[in-house]
Amino acid sequence: MNKSQARKILGLDGSEDKREIKKKYRKLMHEHHPDNSDSDDSKLAAKINTAYELIMKEYADSASNSGNQSNKSNRSAAKRTSRPKHKHWSAKENKNAFCARPILHEVEDFEGNNLGTIEIARGKYIWTKDEEFAMFLKSIYETSKELLDNARPSLFFELPEIIKQKYLADITYLLTGQFIDSTLTLNELALVEADSYKVNAMVELEPGATTPKPGSMLYPAGVSNHRLFLRNKVGEIIGYLSFKDDRLYYVVIPLFEQKKAQVKMVVADDIQKTCRGNKYVDLDLWIRILPTETSAVESTNNQIQALLDKYAHEGF
Repeated sequence: MNKSQARKILGLDGSEDKREIKKKYRKLMHEHHPDNSDSDDSKLAAKINTAYELIMKEYADSASNSGNQSNKSNRSAAKRTSRPKHKHWSAKENKNAFCARPILHEVEDFEGNNLGTIEIARGKYIWTKDEEFAMFLKSIYETSKELLDNARPSLFFELPEIIKQKYLADITYLLTGQFIDSTLTLNELALVEADSYKVNAMVELEPGATTPKPGSMLYPAGVSNHRLFLRNKVGEIIGYLSFKDDRLYYVVIPLFEQKKAQVKMVVADDIQKTCRGNKYVDLDLWIRILPTETSAVESTNNQIQALLDKYAHEGF
């Protein structure tokens, strides 16, 4: 049993303190102990005990490590550890998110050498610029991997890696959208103009597509595999929307998928840029966010749960 499985058995999201964990443990034991239940549930009671001991061992280890910290070298931080007593992270939370996630921080020695990554908080925190975006994506990736690991116990036969990676990519994308506030992020990354946001974007041209002229308008043609395809005035699909700042990808595309955005796109210049064999043309993109509906949050949670259920039964 690993720590993520132990948290699931005890019904923890990782933000509880020692007292709250003990309270949940006692409640579960009262409900499932063989002496208090109509059915003999000794196996479940044993799992609850094992999970509780594993979680509480974190606290004991943490206290022991703190006492000996002064005798350790900086290199001891190279091994990634999770701090059970988390700090409060100064960011708002999405209370309706599917699950909590860790806030990660890279540790360096006095010479600037990377020693590893530690978990400094856990909760349903929205991303802000105080959290390095690479660490945010790592947080979402690790959370998605935990969800998949818990959905399919190790005693099941292993799936081909290509199938696992597909599920991991889909869940990571959906979770990312839950921890990014579109309005908050655009206020930080875009230029605010009246009731809309202006961002620098690009269109990655399809091979053989007609290159759009400067000042011409482009229009959404639909979303497929998390890509927003664009068409010109005569209806020809010429490519898909791209961004110079990768963070905008996780903001703008979900808005289209949830039908929560109105846009205006104008070709900025006639200079084609080439990167890894692909051709791009710059766009000026204006975005207006439409009113949010709670059904969008519920829909995302349902999509994540459906993927986990499908993954759990894949191959049977």
